[in-house]
Amino acid sequence: MPDSIFFFVIFALVLSAFIKGSLGLGFSTICLAILANVIELKTAISIVVLPSLLSNIIVMIDAGNVSISLKKFASMIFMAVPGMFIGLQLLSQADNTMSITVLATVLIIYGCWGWVNHRFKLDDLYIPRLNPFIGFITGGVNGATGSQIFPIMPYLLSLNISKDVLVQTINLSFTLNSLIMLGFLYTMGTLDTDSIATYSLGVIPVALGVWLGGKVRKRIPEELFKRAVMILIICLGLLLLTN
Repeated sequence: MPDSIFFFVIFALVLSAFIKGSLGLGFSTICLAILANVIELKTAISIVVLPSLLSNIIVMIDAGNVSISLKKFASMIFMAVPGMFIGLQLLSQADNTMSITVLATVLIIYGCWGWVNHRFKLDDLYIPRLNPFIGFITGGVNGATGSQIFPIMPYLLSLNISKDVLVQTINLSFTLNSLIMLGFLYTMGTLDTDSIATYSLGVIPVALGVWLGGKVRKRIPEELFKRAVMILIICLGLLLLTN
């Protein structure tokens, strides 16, 4: 792989890690949206899985509230597994153009939702019934596109839970999904082990990016930074659609 591509990948990993540290989410989605412009999506997913797993663990350690998240959202977290299996089947059979189109659509929908942010709220009464459905769909989208934030993120933001519980829950989901993704890609023979080996050193700048992002999170108004990231997500989605 050319040096220019290598450094572009490292840049994408660091930028995505910085945003992850600042907001607690978005690493794989933003990184894949950037990489898909120059690398086949299946290869990009292989590159992102391990750094994404590391970023999730770092944020989980900082967030705490593991027992609360598991007690309230266990069915949602684990229902992502069958959904991901179906999504990965679609990824292995679809051509790169179709996969990128799906990813771009997810990015635009999520970015627009996050920008408008109508503060829609769901009653806790609906949580037990919605959890398995949201988990299954999230797993399907993750398997097909590598993106882990939709629809789980809008769903969690609509609930009456603390910020720390939200961050912990979504990163528990991300971590399980990343582990399952690794296993499924390996058994399906679509895991690009050469790319993983080449970019394994990326975990070091990823850890640094997450740490720096956490520092910035304490200095910049969260709403302002979140809106800037949503604009970036929308732009990346539109860029993928026009390529």
